[in-house]
Order: sequence, then structure tokens, then C-alpha cells
Amino acid sequence: MSTRSQNPATVDRLRLGTGFHADERERILDVLRKLDQRLQRYDADAVDMELTVKDRETTKQKVTLELWIAKPRTDELVATSTETGLRDALNEVRDDMWRQLDEMINRRIDARRA
Repeated sequence: MSTRSQNPATVDRLRLGTGFHADERERILDVLRKLDQRLQRYDADAVDMELTVKDRETTKQKVTLELWIAKPRTDELVATSTETGLRDALNEVRDDMWRQLDEMINRRIDARRA
């Protein structure tokens, strides 16, 4: 039985929050697109994502990617990066979110087997 959704979630669900501009959206989505492989198991309506940056282009820059999955239950995952280069920070939050999604998926699979 497949866990793929008929209307799969993608990073296109991403909202750009504080510190980002609409004209950056496509470039950001290109970096985060790898997450689609993990998100496609969820229905698009069940996933919400937001990306924010504080103190942009300073040594105190902090990029945060938040992801909420409302079905089958509400889960919130948060990945952060303090990398000073924006692309490096985006790569770091993407990779951390991938890891967190993997862990969540594996926990659910293990729970079903128990």
C-alpha cells in the first residue's frame, strides 16, 4: 500500500516570512526542492511551511524553517541555521528538515510494526 497522496505536498506550500522578499521565492524553492521527496507522502492541504530570517546579512543571521503537518495528527518541525551566507543557511535548514522528516516517518513505521 502506497503512502503517497493524491494531491501531494511540495515546497510550493512555503510562505516567505520576515526578512524575505517575493522576488527571492523561486531561488529559495530551488534550494528547498529536495524536500518534495519527503513531503509527497502528505496531502497538500495538511502541510504548512514558513521560512524566516532575522538579522539578515549580519554575523547574527538566523534562518528558521518551520513545517506543520496537520493530518493524520499535528506535528511541528523546526530547523534553524546561523550560517552567515544565505545559501549555506538554506542548505542547512533543508538538510536538517530532511533528517527530521526521516526520523518522524521512521518512528511512525516502527510504531505500526510494534
